[in-house]
Amino acid sequence: MEDLSDVFDIYAICACCKVAPTSEGTKNEPFSPRTFRGLGNKGTLPWKCNSVDMKYLRSVMTYVDESKYEKLKWKRERYLRMEASQGGGDNTSGGDNADKLQNVVVMGRSNWESIPKQYKPLPNRINVVLSKTLTKEDVKEKVFIIDSIDDLLLLLKKLKYYKCFIIGGAQVYRECLSRNLIKQIYFTRINGAYPCDVFFPEFDESQFRVTSVSEVYNSKGTTLDFLVYSK
Repeated sequence: MEDLSDVFDIYAICACCKVAPTSEGTKNEPFSPRTFRGLGNKGTLPWKCNSVDMKYLRSVMTYVDESKYEKLKWKRERYLRMEASQGGGDNTSGGDNADKLQNVVVMGRSNWESIPKQYKPLPNRINVVLSKTLTKEDVKEKVFIIDSIDDLLLLLKKLKYYKCFIIGGAQVYRECLSRNLIKQIYFTRINGAYPCDVFFPEFDESQFRVTSVSEVYNSKGTTLDFLVYSK
């Protein structure tokens, strides 16, 4: 059985902080993989916007290598032909949706609405919003609106793109991880503890290994580094 995370090159990318102790006195375990799990608080980031992290996220999500696209395209078209031969789908190849090769970014409605108006849609990326309530009439910007992960897979079959990045929120991460649809996780560790009410989901860490750890940076009064988990 084909690994769809590899066929469609689907990645997760996120930043997480330590969680401030609750009133019950729960503490972060200093060496636990779950130490860094805070994603959000009251509809925004738990920490002050960090320019080092934002620059890193933007660079990862906008980088494409034109020379590698033909190989990716061949891999995806091979899968579609095999799927069609088994009666599981059509033989639609990647479309010419953009003049230049770009990455796809997929986000839930709350994430989309949290983006400042002047940055919508996220530039130099194909924006996809996952929502069961949002309609095209609600969104003036040029984005794709889907209502399920299954619809995302259908969309990826038809798009011309380099990589697909899942950028949140927690429920979108959770479903993609539970369905084994994530090839790698680009994970920023914000080394500070903050109140949080949204958390990165637990996942089977036996399926992933840390393949990259950056140097430690200091910004906005806290340290941070960047990990990559790979299957």
